[in-house]
Amino acid sequence: RTARPGEVMNTENNATPSIRHAGRLIAYTSHQISRALDACIAAEVHPDLTGMRGLVLGHIVRTVQSGQPLYQRDLEECFRIRRSSVTAMLKAMESAGFITRTPVSQDARLKSLAPTVKGLACYESLERCIAAFEHQLRDGVTQADLNALIKTLERLRQNAGTALQRQGAPAQGTNHKE
Repeated sequence: RTARPGEVMNTENNATPSIRHAGRLIAYTSHQISRALDACIAAEVHPDLTGMRGLVLGHIVRTVQSGQPLYQRDLEECFRIRRSSVTAMLKAMESAGFITRTPVSQDARLKSLAPTVKGLACYESLERCIAAFEHQLRDGVTQADLNALIKTLERLRQNAGTALQRQGAPAQGTNHKE
């Protein structure tokens, strides 16, 4: 086969093509992981939950169970996603019956997040599903390799943030969709 744009053929034993752009490989890998986690959660927990919604629901349950209040802006910061993305996701989760959003008496613009009975019922199987998925994802990866990957990804994230700042764009948010 011939190389696609952005790829170079690996000449060793006609192996799988390697992607020469780190960003492209990371984006492709992220997309594949997201799709696999979405499929896992939809099949094993609830078809109305995606990977991101599941992660958010888990965070909401753990935070509320610890006695701490939780607001949309906390999710924006924690998951590093834009306000509009969080708003759309929370509306969908509320519509599906996983969470409630209750206006705070001191500031009607703030809405406190809490899991519903349905959300709580999904929580334990959600946590098991995510743990099993993470275990499968790390299969064959040593702790040293994982540590090196995390260090490298953090450096690449910082470099991308610097590039964004040079272009005058905010470095905090991402374009990730739920």
